[in-house]
Amino acid sequence: MATTLAKAAEGTVAEHTHAARIEHVSKSFSGPAGSQLVLDDISLDVAPGEFVTILGASGCGKSTLLNLVAGLDKPTAGAIETPGGRPALMFQEHALFPWLTAGKNIELALRLRGVA
Repeated sequence: MATTLAKAAEGTVAEHTHAARIEHVSKSFSGPAGSQLVLDDISLDVAPGEFVTILGASGCGKSTLLNLVAGLDKPTAGAIETPGGRPALMFQEHALFPWLTAGKNIELALRLRGVA
């Protein structure tokens, strides 16, 4: 069974040692040829303020993992915890401004959400 945990209930104070925690997450997709395992037992802790880059070959599961963390899909197994609420997600293709650095693009997205 998969679990996705969100932030603490409103009105409560919680101290978190991580901005995101991915624990033993797996993801499978079903299709005509059967089940395809695309993520297998992934675990990762991201500290508050930490900048993380996920690199890998095309089709290795990077976008699938980001979709799970953003809450756009649910893991087949494992748990994802984002105590600060649902994270912002910015896709690389047409959403980036090429004249800005990666950091400035992220800063802009956070500013538009009222976070920064």
